[in-house]
Amino acid sequence: MTRNSDLRLIGVDAAATGETREGGFGRATGGTPIKTMSAGDRSGQPLGRASIAAFAVFVVGAVLTYVAQVVTARIIGADSYGVYAYVLAWVTLLGYFSTLGFHVSLLRFVPAYQAKEEWALVRGVILYSQRGAAGTAISIVLIGVCGIIGLHGSMRPELADTFLLGIAAVPFLALHLIGASVVRAFGGIVMALAPERIVRDGLLLAIVAAAFWGNLDRLDATLAMAATLLGSLVMLGLVGIFLRRLRPPALDHVKPAYTAEDWWRPTLPLTVIMIADSVMSRSGVIALGLAGNTRDAGIFAVAFSMTILTALPRMAVATVFAPTVSALFAREDQAGLQSLSAKAACLSLLGTACAAIPLLLLAQPLLAWFGRDFVAGAPIVTILVLGEVFAAACGPHQHLVTMTGHERTGAAMLAVCAGSNFTACMLMIDSLGMTGAALARTATLIAWNVAMGVFVYRRLHLMPGLVASIKAVPARKRAADCGV
Repeated sequence: MTRNSDLRLIGVDAAATGETREGGFGRATGGTPIKTMSAGDRSGQPLGRASIAAFAVFVVGAVLTYVAQVVTARIIGADSYGVYAYVLAWVTLLGYFSTLGFHVSLLRFVPAYQAKEEWALVRGVILYSQRGAAGTAISIVLIGVCGIIGLHGSMRPELADTFLLGIAAVPFLALHLIGASVVRAFGGIVMALAPERIVRDGLLLAIVAAAFWGNLDRLDATLAMAATLLGSLVMLGLVGIFLRRLRPPALDHVKPAYTAEDWWRPTLPLTVIMIADSVMSRSGVIALGLAGNTRDAGIFAVAFSMTILTALPRMAVATVFAPTVSALFAREDQAGLQSLSAKAACLSLLGTACAAIPLLLLAQPLLAWFGRDFVAGAPIVTILVLGEVFAAACGPHQHLVTMTGHERTGAAMLAVCAGSNFTACMLMIDSLGMTGAALARTATLIAWNVAMGVFVYRRLHLMPGLVASIKAVPARKRAADCGV
């Protein structure tokens, strides 16, 4: 429901899989030229076709998420849905934190070791990631359960019970993320995306609807979280099945080898990016929940989820263009990078505008499906959509930063913006409520993109986003006038 901003994390995935000057994927695979490497599914289908398949899963998942949210919100009500959204934001944040960033760095290490047929290291990094995630998640569960029990007297029973169920889902979510990354690394892009994008919300929809038609007494946040817990178990099971299907036979006959120091070095900045991204995506919901406004947290979560639809075109553009960024940078093709950045910004803005305009026009009737209380989220949608449009106009800044050997700088900028976003949310919701949270999110998103644009201009010597396209128009006109 309140998803991790996977659409923005594509930049992190690209950083993990991309070639950079400073020890990136190309060097790990022995310098194989990127243009000769296929990027697609297991059958070797082209990147474009694989991107379309992945985009289709995202679209189907987005539609299913909307339907599941509508049904759940109408059945359990705005207050209970707010409790569910608040707890789910914490659960998702803790689940991603439990991976320690390995769900991203596995996308770098596994293909690199496969290319060199270092199967012992492939098995080692997978086992190391799984054990690290499991250990961290179990520790979070123990600490969380103790904290919830200690605070049980001061918490609403519904909130406490929902938290207990949610905390139990953290290990399954973390292990699913690790497993899904390995499936992606083995070529099963759709197999990796489908469980989280389709199965979890499909089960939530089915269970909540069945409970409603079965006239169960307790139709509240605990029911929705119990369905999410079950969905997490099913997701993990499906990923395990897919992993066994795609697992190279060579892994069955080798003992794992471990190079933990080499694995942690690139993982740490990616971990910071991942955590900061999760905080950016959930600051509004968590801040409202911490302030005791769980009803507003639910409304904000629905509005934010609808806004993410406008990022789908940007995600599709990033999927296609991101690998080319690192290839052009490795060849020191400055003109090619500039042209690519300008085209990506234009395509992102065009696609985002096509999604944003109908969303802005239909925000109120779409929110009304959730219930009368949720119509109050229409101004939130407007504020958040404006931020997404600005981000689309700026172009693929995050890819340009993270895929050109500047992961640490990208991590630092995003961490500062994430912290500023959360602080601003906590300060502004006292006077402006969820509108303040939306303004904080949009202002921080704009500031982050401006900061990355300045860095791209000064360090990479590239004109950012649409600025490059605007400047290119007079040049093309002059060339046409000269008959070039």
